Amino acid sequence: MLAVIGLTHKTASLDVRELVAVPEAEIPRLLEGVAAVPGVTEAVVLSTCNRTELYVTTMDHPPVDRLAAVLAGWGNIPVDAILPHLRAASGEDAARHALRVAAGLESMVVGEAQVLGQLRRAFTAAREAGTAGPILNRLMQVAIGCGRRARAETGLGRRAASIPHAAMRRARTVLGTLGDRRLAIVGAGEMAELVAKVFTHAEARLVAVANRTAATAAALAARYGAMGIGLDGLRDVVRDTEVLVVSIGADDPVLIPEILREAGPRSTPLLVIDIGVPRGVAPQVRALPDVILYDLDELQPPGSADTSESDLAQANEIVEDALDAFMRWLGGRSAVPVIAALHARAERIIDEELHRARGRLSGLDEHQRRAVRGVIEGAVRKLLHAPFVRLRAQGEDARALTLARTLFDLEDAP
Repeated sequence: MLAVIGLTHKTASLDVRELVAVPEAEIPRLLEGVAAVPGVTEAVVLSTCNRTELYVTTMDHPPVDRLAAVLAGWGNIPVDAILPHLRAASGEDAARHALRVAAGLESMVVGEAQVLGQLRRAFTAAREAGTAGPILNRLMQVAIGCGRRARAETGLGRRAASIPHAAMRRARTVLGTLGDRRLAIVGAGEMAELVAKVFTHAEARLVAVANRTAATAAALAARYGAMGIGLDGLRDVVRDTEVLVVSIGADDPVLIPEILREAGPRSTPLLVIDIGVPRGVAPQVRALPDVILYDLDELQPPGSADTSESDLAQANEIVEDALDAFMRWLGGRSAVPVIAALHARAERIIDEELHRARGRLSGLDEHQRRAVRGVIEGAVRKLLHAPFVRLRAQGEDARALTLARTLFDLEDAP
């Protein structure tokens, strides 16, 4: 059975989500734990700033409690800390959720493109770990195709929808304009690159990029004529900065009150926007009188992205089309053992009846006997054609398969 279990910005606050956030480099280790759960046959782990989700296939009903325990163990927290925030779906609902995630319809900023790349990398990690089998392989491929279609065929792909765009809009709301405002970025990854692009397009002036690896910071900073430094230079950066965007997931915050105090008094407040999960800014920073701090959950209320009803309707149609194709494929796959058993039973019945009638057919030559068998097999094929088509179409419905086994006396079929 296909299933998904996890938590998202719709079910859990940032305080909870960051407890089980999984850096991309660590996904293979979590995959190993998920795949080791009894009954789990395939697994993909997707972890973004808005969600941590386990996509699995199982031999029977999904072991939700065991999977929740694996997730809690990853975060080194009691399972009760996340259990109220977990949501699980199976079968068609799980597949629909994966497609909606890929299309950006489940994102905090509806239509954001980054989640498609994150899903692609999660799929790659599962394939390399050997945990993505035929069902999740097909689902992820369909989901990625669905996401591409949603961006290419609707207005979602033409809108400025991303976490950095939401951060930029928040900064504009607070400061009125970003024209020539001095900007610094902590982090130098994919999201930090987009922050630099979005904010400088809004006419902010990037003055510095700080990162654990100074060379990586320097590479990004050089594109904008800025300074690239290691995190040990953060104190000097904040002294001359008006906007600081922190895009670095960290077990321990990299921006703490002591750094800001040591930077000295300010003539104007420092706007700090933390888009990392886990957060890169200590919560105590919020109490400083000359700092304005926003975290990810404060950037944009869910559902407030600049998307039209027609774009959403069209994207949902793309999702439902992809879902229908996937479920038909999945149903056909699930029905194969029953169809094979029914076909084998029909062959046995034909053999038995021809054997029983061998005396009456003794006067026929070999060519005539083959002709008789061909007529019987043709009639049986026509009779079974409609049941085979219906089984392939409804194969994901366990009740339909059970009914077929009962009707055709196939109780020993898988």
